[in-house]
Amino acid sequence: MPKRTKEQTRALMLRAAVDLLRERALSQGDDVVSAALAHVRVTDIARRATELVRADLGTAGDGRPEAAAITTGAAYQVWPRQADLQADLLFHIAELQAVLGPGAAEVVASFRAAADAGAALEDVVVGAVEEIWRAYRDDPIFRVELSFLVAAVDPRVRAALAHRRERFAATADDVWQGLLEAYGLRMRPPYRLRDLTTAVAAQVVGSVVLWWADQEVLADPFDGGRSLASRAAALVVTGLTEPAAPPG
Repeated sequence: MPKRTKEQTRALMLRAAVDLLRERALSQGDDVVSAALAHVRVTDIARRATELVRADLGTAGDGRPEAAAITTGAAYQVWPRQADLQADLLFHIAELQAVLGPGAAEVVASFRAAADAGAALEDVVVGAVEEIWRAYRDDPIFRVELSFLVAAVDPRVRAALAHRRERFAATADDVWQGLLEAYGLRMRPPYRLRDLTTAVAAQVVGSVVLWWADQEVLADPFDGGRSLASRAAALVVTGLTEPAAPPG
């Protein structure tokens, strides 16, 4: 098998580390998640990375040689210290979580289509935020992120969180701007677009924490299939915006 480059080893090890974080966040509970990085050991990551690369390439039963194992020595060539691995992993998680899925262009296109079809603004916002809220509440890595938010004292942790927040907010700004344009709205002075992005994000993050504590507390009395989180987000949107031009 061709020898892996240092960057290929790094990417594979980071993938294995995130895989372990997801697994442990679900299986061991919040008490372990609160110190998740301290429990991610280089030997465990190397073992999982080996499993991943061999699964990707298939087994040696078809006559091909089995992929070489990822060793702890290879990991230490990438990260000389455990702290170096943890700092890199923080930023890697930040990059993963900053991605908006589906893409911003696809979401904005759906807003335009809904507006053209005469869908009510509130219904569109509730539907969009409900999807985001459900994705975050079921994401084990988001639990890890929240543990960082609660104890963001180390400057490396704060830097990773700030990086993730800015990356996500920049994309979310584009999405909300697309919604405003689709419905002929603008921000109500003195509020700015980033204020809208931040306010909705606060609704999502806070409501996820409440839902983890009590899965019934956020049920929307008007529509049990929705949550109060998405209903509140719709009120934020309508409260912080106004028509872009006077009627007529």
